[in-house]
Amino acid sequence: SAGSNRIRSAILQTIIRVVDDGFRAPDAVQAPRLHFEDGIVYVEPGIGTATLELAGRSIARFKGRNLFFGGVQAVERDQHGAFWGGGDPRRGGAAEVVTAR
Repeated sequence: SAGSNRIRSAILQTIIRVVDDGFRAPDAVQAPRLHFEDGIVYVEPGIGTATLELAGRSIARFKGRNLFFGGVQAVERDQHGAFWGGGDPRRGGAAEVVTAR
């Protein structure tokens, strides 16, 4: 992943979505993200903020996916041996699964 201070949060959110939430790699990479830095919670659309607002957190909302949140490239092999790839559209990424014959 690339994304300066946001590398850790981008990678962690992608891993959590695959391991804990059951997302496939492409969906996990494209899912909305948040990042907390300097007392501000930065969020993409699709991230619920009600609890954060009730806690008094400052929220900075983005209008869509944004390069600010880094770019994750991910590869996954599922329990059946199938491969999945996710290329982050925030950085113009793409993934293609190629199988040998």
